[in-house]
Amino acid sequence: MSELRISDLEMRALKEFAPGDSPASAKLATLGPEGSSSEYVARLVSRLGGDREGFSIVLEDTYEQCLDSLANGSVDLVLVAHAYSGINAFYMNPALEPAFIFRGNTPEYGLATRPDFIFHEELLYSDTVVTHPAPIPLLEHHFDRPVKLVTVDSTSRAACDVADGLYNIAITNEEAVKKHNLNFVYRFSRIPMTWTVFSRRKDRNDHPDA
Repeated sequence: MSELRISDLEMRALKEFAPGDSPASAKLATLGPEGSSSEYVARLVSRLGGDREGFSIVLEDTYEQCLDSLANGSVDLVLVAHAYSGINAFYMNPALEPAFIFRGNTPEYGLATRPDFIFHEELLYSDTVVTHPAPIPLLEHHFDRPVKLVTVDSTSRAACDVADGLYNIAITNEEAVKKHNLNFVYRFSRIPMTWTVFSRRKDRNDHPDA
C-alpha cells in the first residue's frame, strides 16, 4: 500500500509552493513534537519532488498554534490531519484556504511501554494509558473493556511522557517509539488518513458578503 496518494491536480498545487528546481524555502508547519504522525507525513510530502526536502518543516505543540502561525505569516502552509476534531477552525477562518488535499498513511500505531516495564493486558484496566484523543477508538476495536485514559496534544507527546516516567503505557506511533526508545507491547496498524494543507487566502475579496 502506497504511503501517499495524491492526484495530479493536487500535485500541481503542491509544486506551486515547492518548485523542484529551487531550494526549500516555504515553511510547512504541523503538529509536533518530533516523532508525531503529522511530522512523518509532512516529511513524505516534502520529499515528493525527489530526495531533497521541498519544504522547511516547522513543528508546533498544537494545531491551534499552527493556525496562529499561518494566519500571522510565520509559516506558509499547515498540514492538518482530518482526524483532528478542530479542523473546522481552519476551514472557517476567512484568512485561510485549502491548498491541496491527499491521502497519507500514518506510521504503525500500538501500545508502547518502557523496556523495563513488565506489561500484561490486565494493566490496561488498572493503569492509565496516555494518548492523543484521535486514536482512542482503536481500543474499542481491540479490547472489550473500558480503559482509563488521559489525553495529551499528540501521540509523540504521549510517548515522551512514558519515556519520562509520567505514565507507563501510551497509544503512540512507530516513529515516536523509536525516538523515545520504547517497545510496542501491542500493535494495531497504520491508519489510512486524509489530510489538508492550508495556505493563506490569495484573494479575500471574491465574496466579501459571504
